[in-house]
Amino acid sequence: METIETPKPKRQVLAPLISVCGTLLLLCAGAYWLIRNEPSVPGICAAALSLGLFIVGCWRFVPGWLAFWKTDADALQESGEPKHIVLIVALLSVAVELLLFFGVELALVIDRGVFSVQSGMWIWRCLDSQHYLDITREWYVFGEEWGRTVQLVFLPGYPLAIYPLYRLFDNDLYAGMLVSAVAFPAACCVFYRLLRLDLPHKAAFRAVSFLWLLPGGFFFVAPMSESLYLLMCLLSLYCMRKERFPIAGVFGAYAAFTRSLGLLLVVPLFFEWAHRFKARGVRQRVLSLLPVLIVPVGFLCYLQINYVVSGNAFQFLTYQRDHWGQRLGWFFSTAAYQTDLLIQNFGADRELFCGLWLPNLVWHFGALTLFAAGSKRLRPSYAAWFILYFAIAIGTTWLLSGPRYLLAMPAVAMLLAHLCDKKWKYWLSAALLVPLSVLYLIAFALRWQVW
Repeated sequence: METIETPKPKRQVLAPLISVCGTLLLLCAGAYWLIRNEPSVPGICAAALSLGLFIVGCWRFVPGWLAFWKTDADALQESGEPKHIVLIVALLSVAVELLLFFGVELALVIDRGVFSVQSGMWIWRCLDSQHYLDITREWYVFGEEWGRTVQLVFLPGYPLAIYPLYRLFDNDLYAGMLVSAVAFPAACCVFYRLLRLDLPHKAAFRAVSFLWLLPGGFFFVAPMSESLYLLMCLLSLYCMRKERFPIAGVFGAYAAFTRSLGLLLVVPLFFEWAHRFKARGVRQRVLSLLPVLIVPVGFLCYLQINYVVSGNAFQFLTYQRDHWGQRLGWFFSTAAYQTDLLIQNFGADRELFCGLWLPNLVWHFGALTLFAAGSKRLRPSYAAWFILYFAIAIGTTWLLSGPRYLLAMPAVAMLLAHLCDKKWKYWLSAALLVPLSVLYLIAFALRWQVW
């Protein structure tokens, strides 16, 4: 008969205590926001739903987190998979990229009734792509044209990756798209290998397939930092799990050099360190802590560039505030003001309604619903990463790019894979995601305020 281990009383008390304290803090933050802002009734309802889903997910996460740090390290499993599966994942990822690329071009042709290479490629220079490409060609500037000066808010990891190909081909757009075209299949392959450390082949492949299906996949094709950032994050986590600590640190540092959210990699890396290496010798524990310590170096390099260019290491924060109206706020406040804007633009501005506010809210509540339902099944290190990532990425005071930020958070695809463990669930989810992806792609091609 299988022996069931009885949970320790200390852990039984600690988990509810942490959950109650966290809930009280969030409720106090919600009450403060409510009193200070006097939001509308729809805004209050949206904020309450966002906060409630977040709290439910966190409650389900806490016991697993405590058990994760208390239990011994789990054995890695990578056996029992089809031959050449990584090559298959890579080829299918390239096929997805081609579908997304030509899907955008087809939508342009249908909309305009004519096709030209110039207009077909121009669409990929919109969004933040042009900023990255300007930095690739001319680096950062200061005190000149305002539009170029504020580009200091865009981190240099992606432009530096493009630069050698730009010099080779003398075309910034093609160089950027080539980097993204290589980085995305590579990220999918590393994603599969990372998941195979814990999951059987079918579950790991299912998660990768959800990454292909998520609305907004065209961002991975565009000359933007999403593909490279995702690749660096996954490589860092995979190397940490495989005990290649210096390399894990280098990849993590480059993620933080590519996107400021890369700094949050210290969370899953520290969780893995606390779980896997607590019983090792002092030397091994110090060595395994290297990735956690090295990741911030990438962002420190970006601060140094800020200082060299502008004389202020935190100049990017000024530009974020003055040019984009961005400050750190509460994620539930984002749900409130975006709901108000969705209602205001209903029937009045189709582009803002369908291209901006509706996709932002669908991603917001979709991701939180998945987290509330599946946080208990998600590896605690990844769940903790999602919690902080969502709170910071979505909790900005003027969020336009919520879908793009959440698309680069692999925990969303992981959650879908865990929750859709039956064939009917998988196909039902795919049947929902594919139309949403097509509609969002069309909104992007028509330039309906998709950012």
